[in-house]
Amino acid sequence: MTAQTERTQQIFQVNDTFTWLREPLLRRLPDESLCCALFTGGGSDGDLRNVVAAIRSDDDGATWSQPEVLKQLSGQSAWAPSMMVHAGQAHIFWFSSHDRHRYRKVNHLLSTGSDGRTFTEDQTILPGWNAERGVDVRHGTVLRDGRVLLPIAWLDPVRDFDPETWVDRGTNRRYGNFGWGGVAQNNQYCVGVMEANDAFTEFTRHGRVTKSMPGWEIPGVPFFENAIADLGDGKVAMLIRADLTNQLWRTDSDDGGLTWGEPRPTSIPNPGSKPRIINLPDGRIVLFHNPNKKDYDDVRAHSHKYRTPLEMWVSDDGMDTWQQRETLVPSPALAQYPDGFYDHDAHCIYLVWENDRTISFRKIAV
Repeated sequence: MTAQTERTQQIFQVNDTFTWLREPLLRRLPDESLCCALFTGGGSDGDLRNVVAAIRSDDDGATWSQPEVLKQLSGQSAWAPSMMVHAGQAHIFWFSSHDRHRYRKVNHLLSTGSDGRTFTEDQTILPGWNAERGVDVRHGTVLRDGRVLLPIAWLDPVRDFDPETWVDRGTNRRYGNFGWGGVAQNNQYCVGVMEANDAFTEFTRHGRVTKSMPGWEIPGVPFFENAIADLGDGKVAMLIRADLTNQLWRTDSDDGGLTWGEPRPTSIPNPGSKPRIINLPDGRIVLFHNPNKKDYDDVRAHSHKYRTPLEMWVSDDGMDTWQQRETLVPSPALAQYPDGFYDHDAHCIYLVWENDRTISFRKIAV
């Protein structure tokens, strides 16, 4: 069956004030408006001018507001990698850093107040975890048993290392996209999940998934930007971005995310870009991603040019096979960082993605 889609709208474009953008996040807020959060303001990841911003729609996506700044810290960079709406509140997980090294970050949680619209409550979270150079919190889901799980990624040091004083002395440039040289050489990339209570005031970490690679210049496969799917009966699956491997990797849990199995490569091509998983009420799983491979030795090319096409794959057997595959944005157009949600009333997915300069929006009936 072919998904019915509305036309694609361009809802944001960089300008003289917001000169760059990354990773839009789309949710319906408790007040029923649509909110698309992003980080922007500087010229790249880690720019100290970056802020957490948002655009909004009060007419179900027909029109969109001008961007507003939600959070800005003087002299610090901002990233905003995930947003979740639960128990009458919207929560943006974001982190700040006083320099370009995201691994020196501090985790924050920005939440809506009583009106279900205005982000007023900001707090520092996971303070005991920041010793591991911060935690990258990704898109969470409410399991069928009511528990809230959010995929996370972090670094475990394997030797003493200070990224502020480290000098690159010839590390292969193919590692530069994800590790800034010495960071990748001196740390093990780990993924897992964290469980939140309904008020998002307590978080418990579960799992530590890694894959050592003897003979590599770095300790292991660079796992991050992971996504989870609820398979039912206590089973949860995780797909993982794994740079240098040209594939998404997978690990599974049989106990609701408390423990995880050995990670393994899938047959799903990936150029080093974020996958997005959305669970549908009928049990199907939808994957938005870039099924492409990257030439990691092509250090002269724009690092994102391989993030194309943008496709939607649908599985009805727990992601073992994919019964439906549709191209939303064909090659060679850049289309990265897809995000969105399933709307139970409209019976469709509200989706956004970006290409470094614009954010696109589309509704897809499923």
